[in-house]
Amino acid sequence: MDLLYYIRIVLKRKWIILGVAIIAGIVAFYFMRNEPKSYKSVTQISTGFTISDEIRLGENFSLYDADVKFNNAIATFTSPTVINLLSYTLILHDLENPNPFRNITPEKKRLPVYQAVNQEQARHDFGDKLETITMLSSFNPDEKKLLEFLTLYGYDYKSLNKYLNVGRLQGTDYLEIEFKSENPELSAFVVNTLYQQFLRYYNTTRGHRSQEGVDTLRSLMEKKKQELDLKNAALRGEAPVGAAADSRKLAELTNLDRALTDEKARQLNLYSNLRKVNQRLVNMGVDAQTATNQTATPPDNTNSEVLMLRKAMNEAYMAYINSGSNDKNLLNRYNQLKTEYQNKIINSNSTTYKAADGTTKTEDPAGKKADLIQQKNDIDFDIQESTRYIDSLQGKIGLLRSGAARDASQEVATETLMKDAEQANKDYLEAKKRYNDATDYSTSSLNNFRQVVTGQPAITPEPSKKVLIVALAAIGSAVTATLIILILAYLDSSVKTPRLFERTVNLKLISMITFMNLKQRTIAELVTTLDPTYDAKDKQRHNVFRESLRKLRYEIEISGKKTFLFTSTKKGQGKTTLIQALAYSMSMSKKKILIIDTNFCNNDLTVALEAPPILEKIVPNDRNDDSLAEQIRNLSKDIGVDTVFVIGSEGGDYTPSEILPRKHLLQHLQSLAHDYDFIFLEGPPLNDFSDSRELAQYVDGVIGIFSADQIIKQIDKESLQFFYELNGKFSGAILNKVDLEMVNVS
Repeated sequence: MDLLYYIRIVLKRKWIILGVAIIAGIVAFYFMRNEPKSYKSVTQISTGFTISDEIRLGENFSLYDADVKFNNAIATFTSPTVINLLSYTLILHDLENPNPFRNITPEKKRLPVYQAVNQEQARHDFGDKLETITMLSSFNPDEKKLLEFLTLYGYDYKSLNKYLNVGRLQGTDYLEIEFKSENPELSAFVVNTLYQQFLRYYNTTRGHRSQEGVDTLRSLMEKKKQELDLKNAALRGEAPVGAAADSRKLAELTNLDRALTDEKARQLNLYSNLRKVNQRLVNMGVDAQTATNQTATPPDNTNSEVLMLRKAMNEAYMAYINSGSNDKNLLNRYNQLKTEYQNKIINSNSTTYKAADGTTKTEDPAGKKADLIQQKNDIDFDIQESTRYIDSLQGKIGLLRSGAARDASQEVATETLMKDAEQANKDYLEAKKRYNDATDYSTSSLNNFRQVVTGQPAITPEPSKKVLIVALAAIGSAVTATLIILILAYLDSSVKTPRLFERTVNLKLISMITFMNLKQRTIAELVTTLDPTYDAKDKQRHNVFRESLRKLRYEIEISGKKTFLFTSTKKGQGKTTLIQALAYSMSMSKKKILIIDTNFCNNDLTVALEAPPILEKIVPNDRNDDSLAEQIRNLSKDIGVDTVFVIGSEGGDYTPSEILPRKHLLQHLQSLAHDYDFIFLEGPPLNDFSDSRELAQYVDGVIGIFSADQIIKQIDKESLQFFYELNGKFSGAILNKVDLEMVNVS
């Protein structure tokens, strides 16, 4: 419902919306009729921000960094400093060149701003500012005049920036600079000169910043180098002797521990071999204990050789052990002497004979027993030597470990110094790396910008936007007008449709009456006849009005009530007109109607129907109903249709109980109902008077009339309580003056 209601509201006011759009379009066309032609020049600048060579200079490069660089470059292009440098270049061109871009009109030359400037001095000042890359200051009175002089030419910051556009070509490494003006050569000059002045300013400021950064990093690097030298000096003063000694002791202790472990393992093998030899001797019937002191006696000529080999073998083994068991030459010599010693023992106990087959064979004359005894003696000797060597190693290890405990505090201090020196070295290398990177970056990034497309004067002007602006003005004003209408409709709390009425008032609605213009037609003509001169729209409105009266007439007829009081909450709701129209409509269905004007405060009904104002004076003839009916027929006025009669009132500032006699006509309405089909009373508005509350007791039903163009206010809601309290006597409400277009909005 709400959507349909708002659509109808808009359609009803479509001519207003269309008129606003047309007026807005005309106004826009008027202001755009003399729009000057504009010429656009474009230049493209390569930045180098996304080139791979540039990316290699930084380790933490990202696309976000590139975006920041692009934004910084755009901000620099459009900064006041660069734009002012462009302004100085433009004004110097116009002051020095015989063909300036812009000519000052005679009217502007007469202005105090123009005459107050010495052009020769101005050229000198502008050239000086351009050369030194400085801005004019408005705090200086002379420079303030120069700023106003620039504004006169249209070369000030705001004027230039208004038609200047600097942006990145999406997805590329390029910046694009656009400028529009009334002169094609001016547009080309601006975009090319802007790049040149930007490059001057950028290189100057970037060089200063880069040099400052490099100097800072150099100072930091030198500071870190000094700290490193101090740490190394402290380490050299305390750590070298102790550290070297500790290193040697640690190596020696490690070698001794390894030798001790190896010797213990060798001793275990010797004990194992000894047990094997003893077992073999026991198996041969020799007591191992007795055989300990027995030796196989070699021949005299070999005895001394065996002893010498044995001594050499033991000395070689001790030399190998003392070397830390790392010298392979000593180990090989020991193994060689051991083999010679064993062979010598075997040869000394054997004899050689010639076998039957002619081969030479060796036979043990003393048997294997002598050989085993000799092996047992050798092993015993090796075990004794091994035990002495183990004792020596353990003594040396004990001495080294006791010395290490005394040097523990010195080791802690040395370790701390070494860590400090190591950290200082890392800090120095990091500072040096940053300094080198900054030096490379500062020398490689000053001249990355390249002008790849030079700005050229445009041959044809830019397409005019006059049509677009006029269309946008018309459409925008139409949309604005529509929104205003919708907002006003939303804020409008009047009861324009039955749905809004029921939601706001919450009363039973028995009928709605459409609005009719009564300026050219009387009520009787509107109700009883059809005008053939009506057009289709008026004819539709007339038919709807008559049909709505017929529906109201039907509702009253089927209600079972015969006397009705028509009242409202406020004045101007159409009670007088509606009672007349309803009476005429009922007369067409042959109903006899009596109208009594009880609206004493405003007796419009009496005036409109020219009824006799006698209500306040009537004293009913109460002998019987027939005599009363006869009396009323004689006192009332027939309005011309033979079935509708009216009794008027004089009117005044009083209520029915104050003006009517003790026995008055309203007390006999039930008796008159036998002579009339329906009796209608008009009551004053409830907001202002209490008459309707007094009159309600004399009728069968009360009907409330509400105008569709009125707003239900708080005082109306208080008066509505009267209808709620009538219970069964309230017959319903009539929504009057409904717009024809809102009839079908449910």
